[in-house]
Amino acid sequence: MRLPPPRIDLRGFTAVKLGVRRFSLADPYYFILAMRWSTFLAVVLAIFLAINLVFAALYWAVPGSVANARDRAFGDAFFFSIETLATVGYGVMTPTTLYGHIVASTEIFVGMFLTALTTGAFFARFARPSARMVFSETAVVAPYAGGQALMMRVASRRLQGISEARARLNYYRNEPYGEGRFRRFDELKLVRVSIPVLTLSWTVIHVIDEDSPLFGMTDERMAAEQPAIMLSISGFDEAISSPVNDRQTYRRENIRFGHVFVDVLRDLPDGMVELDLTHIHDTRPVTVLKEVRDLEIQESVVKAS
Repeated sequence: MRLPPPRIDLRGFTAVKLGVRRFSLADPYYFILAMRWSTFLAVVLAIFLAINLVFAALYWAVPGSVANARDRAFGDAFFFSIETLATVGYGVMTPTTLYGHIVASTEIFVGMFLTALTTGAFFARFARPSARMVFSETAVVAPYAGGQALMMRVASRRLQGISEARARLNYYRNEPYGEGRFRRFDELKLVRVSIPVLTLSWTVIHVIDEDSPLFGMTDERMAAEQPAIMLSISGFDEAISSPVNDRQTYRRENIRFGHVFVDVLRDLPDGMVELDLTHIHDTRPVTVLKEVRDLEIQESVVKAS
């Protein structure tokens, strides 16, 4: 049975990559970290059972090598193998012959390596830093400073802030080249590329002026270029003392024109500020001229603290 080609999650759309293996044993560290938790646990369990089955077969093949084990009882040999591999040693069943001692000693040696490797793999997976950021599912093109601007919103799911947060916005699209095409990347200029700490929310803004690759964009041009916009956020997580980064990709269908984000910040009577991440994806159309003017003032201040 031929497996489907591996897919790449670009946080917004998925690509298929040909000519590479889904997992390669030549790179075991990446192999362990890249698989899902369910797959990782299944692999560990499969290796554990396979090793015990092999050693159980060795005990079972030579009757009398394990004391108090019933003759030709594979179950006794299997559970004795588990006890030996885990170095538990209940004392009910013990090796009695030279053959039994050699097999048991070999299994203990293998068990030490298996325990060390499994512990290291669990630690590496748990210790791997994750950004835990939430991006707005859509980007909006709204009035800004007398013109138009592309806006996306991002926030941290953690209670602690991300210090020295930086944003990069890249626009890539198809361009004809001879009889074929190539993917062109352009970095979009942002109103603000960094903030001291990302604790609440941050609206990332790119002004669509004459220098912007998005200037004069039409539906026909978007259909031909098949563009995508990737927002990357990096910073230093103060809670885990580690650099983190995350990204989100927006396709043509994820961009709303003439919309603004619903406000997720609210001032409380006691002077505190409330952040409601349940509405971070919500937008609404701009329909009133006053809203346009208010937006030009509000969006010029990056919502961060």
